[in-house]
Amino acid sequence: MAALIALAVISLCAAGVFADIIAVVSMAVRREEKNLTLTREATSTVMRVGRWLNGVYVRAPRCTAAADQEKEPV
Repeated sequence: MAALIALAVISLCAAGVFADIIAVVSMAVRREEKNLTLTREATSTVMRVGRWLNGVYVRAPRCTAAADQEKEPV
């Protein structure tokens, strides 16, 4: 009987975590669509997590030391 109760508790906790993940992704998608911000960096943690869970990211050029050296006049 104790094993059954433990299994039920674990199942409920797992269902709660799954529901939270779905809620965060839904909130992030709605904010992205409302603000039309998929072409820029994420502005909040919820959007960042939502993009990470969906596998979406923005490719932005990064400043590197090699790029800085190329721009210097010779």
